[in-house]
Amino acid sequence: MSAPNLDVRLTRSQSGNILDIDFVGGLASGTVAAPLPAASSVPTAVGSCGSSSSTAMIVNGRKLKILEHRVHKVEMRTKENGEPEEELVVSNLRPFTLKVGVHDALDMPLLDCSLPLRAALLYENGLPVKQAPTSSSEPLLVGETDVVALQGSATFKLRITSLSSHRDKQRFRIQVGPQDADMLRVDPQLCVVTDPMKSVTKLGRVAPPPTSLSMPPLEGVNGVEGLKRKYRESLEVQAQQIQHLQDTQEMILGELHAVTSLAKRALASRQNGAGASSS
Repeated sequence: MSAPNLDVRLTRSQSGNILDIDFVGGLASGTVAAPLPAASSVPTAVGSCGSSSSTAMIVNGRKLKILEHRVHKVEMRTKENGEPEEELVVSNLRPFTLKVGVHDALDMPLLDCSLPLRAALLYENGLPVKQAPTSSSEPLLVGETDVVALQGSATFKLRITSLSSHRDKQRFRIQVGPQDADMLRVDPQLCVVTDPMKSVTKLGRVAPPPTSLSMPPLEGVNGVEGLKRKYRESLEVQAQQIQHLQDTQEMILGELHAVTSLAKRALASRQNGAGASSS
């Protein structure tokens, strides 16, 4: 039996996964094409968005990629091994923005893509976050959770209503994938997960940097005179503001005294009228 006249082209990702199989040419008469390898020999992408399949899977190379993830604050925390790391922080009172893109196997955006996507809330370990029995009926993730990716990108405006302090100090992630579960089984890379975020109510304020008391360099007499004039003008403005506050305070005190005097007179007049009527 002669070998089949068949040209097989495999497209692989940088990690070695098979992204596409293209058969070029045809089979010779009387020949049978070799079967595809078993599922165990074909690497598949397995993550928190999908599970591995028991059969060989050929994907077309589409994937999701995080283009922008805006949070409310970035803090420094110490990991268990003592190393410092940045921690993303969001407030449960304010929305944040997440933008994802649909790319091909060569990491190029698919501008002609129209893909319905959905955002879901996960714990840092990848498990889904469930509604607590004693909590309110408000969803754990609110905002624009269902968005259609047009021209290769989609922007979600989301708000996490739950707090990390109410979830054993666990942090959260946002998972974005197709609204159609069957599409995810065909394209397992059409799923992306953000970095973990801590959800709080009050973000706090960042302490301002210490002011420097050093004088700016002066250039000759003109520099000294200009600096004196600048400080003199600032002091004059502050003096005017202080004088205005003092005048306002004196006016308020005068009005209070006048109101007190009127109240005393009214009270005395009422008491005199009551005494005259009783006699």
